[in-house]
Amino acid sequence: MYELQTKAIEAARKVLIENLGYQTVAPEDMFIVWFCKTLQNWKAIVSGRTIEEFIEVTHNGDRNETYVDVYCKTKNVCIKDESELKKAYFRGNKK
Repeated sequence: MYELQTKAIEAARKVLIENLGYQTVAPEDMFIVWFCKTLQNWKAIVSGRTIEEFIEVTHNGDRNETYVDVYCKTKNVCIKDESELKKAYFRGNKK
């Protein structure tokens, strides 16, 4: 499994350097956030210490092709749990 995760990091690095203008991205500065393998296919979410983007790497084992999708966070919204909102309301702390 470690070999596939290394391939995911290598694919992500290649796209960052060749397509997104990163000068260098050291493999040791990158890590796997999530990884799943089903039959001959696998998918990984890759990030890194100096990377602002969210990188999804998908491997299609039937075609022996790897796809890399790069996402940028556009917004971060906090939604309170409804039970917490009710507690605050009944304490008289309307938020």
